[in-house]
Amino acid sequence: MRKIFLCSIICALINSTAFSQCDDCDYKSDEIWISIENDQNFQKMNGLITTNDLKLDSIFSKHGIQKLEQVFPYSKLERLKKLYKVKFTGKRDDFITELQKNKTVKRIIKRPVENDVAVYEPSDYMWYLPTQQDPNGWLWHLKRIQAAQAWDITKGNPNVIVASIDTWFDVNHPDLTNKISPKYDPYSNTAYSSDCHLVNHGTTVVSFIAAETDGGGQLASIGFRCMLICYQAWAGSYIERAHHAAMGMNADVITSSAGGWTCTSTIDEDEEIALQEILDNGTIVVMPAGNGPTGTHCNYGGRDHPWKPLSPDYDERVIIVSSTGIDNNHQYLVNGVDHTHSHYPEVDICAPGYNIMGATCTKVLDSINCVDNIWPYYGSCTGTSYATPIVAGVCALMKSINPCITPAQAQAFIKATADPIADASSYSGLIGTGRINAYQALISAGTRTYSNTTLSNTQNLTAGYGFNLINVTVGNNSNINLVARKEVNITGSFYVPVGSTFSISIDANAQTDCQ
Repeated sequence: MRKIFLCSIICALINSTAFSQCDDCDYKSDEIWISIENDQNFQKMNGLITTNDLKLDSIFSKHGIQKLEQVFPYSKLERLKKLYKVKFTGKRDDFITELQKNKTVKRIIKRPVENDVAVYEPSDYMWYLPTQQDPNGWLWHLKRIQAAQAWDITKGNPNVIVASIDTWFDVNHPDLTNKISPKYDPYSNTAYSSDCHLVNHGTTVVSFIAAETDGGGQLASIGFRCMLICYQAWAGSYIERAHHAAMGMNADVITSSAGGWTCTSTIDEDEEIALQEILDNGTIVVMPAGNGPTGTHCNYGGRDHPWKPLSPDYDERVIIVSSTGIDNNHQYLVNGVDHTHSHYPEVDICAPGYNIMGATCTKVLDSINCVDNIWPYYGSCTGTSYATPIVAGVCALMKSINPCITPAQAQAFIKATADPIADASSYSGLIGTGRINAYQALISAGTRTYSNTTLSNTQNLTAGYGFNLINVTVGNNSNINLVARKEVNITGSFYVPVGSTFSISIDANAQTDCQ
C-alpha cells in the first residue's frame, strides 16, 4: 500500500492594518541598544545590572525600564562589551531624546523589527514519496550527497555542536531526544517539550542536521553523531543568540532557517562586528537563500538577497544555500507553476531541498500548525529551510575530522567539491558552484592517507588537515609536493629515488592547536 505524507504547515500571518498605524515601525518601540563610556558606569549585583550614574538612573526610572543587560556578554571586543540592551515601557523617541543629553551614553541604536518567518514552503496537498522499493528510497537526499561514503570517513563527533536558531523543538522525538542538549534555550532558559504550539519547523530542521542514526527513531541524517543546541529565533534577540551560541556555548556551526531576520540594504555596524567575531572564533555559519517569489524570501533592489544579520553582506564567509530536487534540477514545478527557490549571486552551494523526509512533532495540539502524519512523527517537506541544515551537518562532519577548519576553508572546500546541477546553465552565477557532495568535501577537509603505494609523476596533493603516509614510495622522475594545514605523518618505509623530489608545505598559521 502506498503511503502518502503531509509536510508540516506553518502560517506566518501579518496584520498589515496594525503595522500601518505606527510611526517608524521598522524599529522596535520597546527596545534600544546603548553604548556607554566605560564599564564603570554599570555594575552587576546578584546577576542584575544596575547603573551608578544618578542622572542616567533617573532617566531609566522615568521611562519604565524593564530590563538592562549586556548585548554580547561573551565578547572580547571593547566595542561590543560596552553595548547594552534596554527594554522599556515608555515612549521610545522621548526616551532617546533624554538619553542623548547624558554624557555617559555614547551611542543609541534603534533596533529593527525581526521578521518571524520560516524558510520552507507550506503546502495544502499531500506529498508523493517514493516507496521503499524505489532505488532512490525515502532518504534519497542522503544518497545523492554520498552520505554513506562520507560516513566511511567519519560518523561525526558528539563533541562537535551545531546550534540551530529556529521556532520550537520536540525534545522527546525518538530521533532527537538523545541529540538535543540542553533541552532548553540556553539564552532564555526556556524549556522545550513535545507541545507543538510554536510549530513543527525547528523539529524538522534539526532532524536534517543530526537526527539519531543507527538507533532511536526511523530517520537518518548526515550529521550522525554530532550534537545539537537549540535556540528560539521567534523569541527575539536573534544576533545575541547567535553570538551566545558561538562565544558562550562553543558551537562549531550555527544555522537558522526561521525568524529573527531583517530584509534591508542597511548595514548595521554592531551586528557586522558581532558576526565577524563569531566567524573569527572559528564558528561556521550556514544560512538559507529563501524560497523564491512563491515562498518566503528577501527582495529589494529588483532581486532576491540574503537576510541579515547572518549575511555575506556583513561577511562573505557566511555560507548561503539553495535547493535541488531528486531530478538534480534547481527548478521546481508544481502542477506547472514555478516554485523554484531563491537564486542570486551570493548563493554558495545547493543541497537537496524539494520533497525530503524529516521529523515532525510527536504531540499535536494545533491542527493548523502541526499535521498528524499517516506515519507518525515524520513527513516530507520542501524549502531551503531543509537544504540548509544538510549543509550544516556536512560542516559538522568536516569539523569532526578537522577541528582547525576555518569558516572560509569550510566554504571553499564545499564549493570546490560540489557536483554539477542538471539545469545549472539556466541559472548561471546564481546557484553557487553546484550541489554539495559530503564525501568529497570530507576528503578535502580532512586527513588523506596513502598506504602501500607509489606516488608518481608531478603532483601537488592538498589536505585540509594533514597526511598519513604508510609504506610509500616516490616514483622515478617524479615530483611530489604535499600541502597540509597541520601535519604530515610518515610511518613504515619511505623511499625517494635519485632524480625525484619530495616536499612538504605546512600552513605556518596553523602550528598551534585550535581547540
